[in-house]
Amino acid sequence: MNILVYLVVFFFFGVLFVVGVLNSSDVTVNLWLWHIGPVPMGAVLATAAIFGVAFTCAIGILDGIKIRITNRQLRRQLQRLEEESDALRLQLARHEGPVGGHLSPTEG
Repeated sequence: MNILVYLVVFFFFGVLFVVGVLNSSDVTVNLWLWHIGPVPMGAVLATAAIFGVAFTCAIGILDGIKIRITNRQLRRQLQRLEEESDALRLQLARHEGPVGGHLSPTEG
């Protein structure tokens, strides 16, 4: 699977490079408050790609942090449940019966 991801990324940047080289004319970039230009089209494409990769990395980092927090919470919950389960097994092993003292018809 990793090889496929690497091939797709390589292909994407290869196409981006070819488009940038073939479109070497100067363009004017109109932003909300600024007008930048003339700038080579390759520089505009490279800048857009860099910002896109940075934005994607930021989203990935935030998602990773969220996953780590959730995993930590789930590990704590699992530990509590295992401790509770061990306590109940020990209680049943001592023939104390289930919590609350209720016995089923087959037990007694």
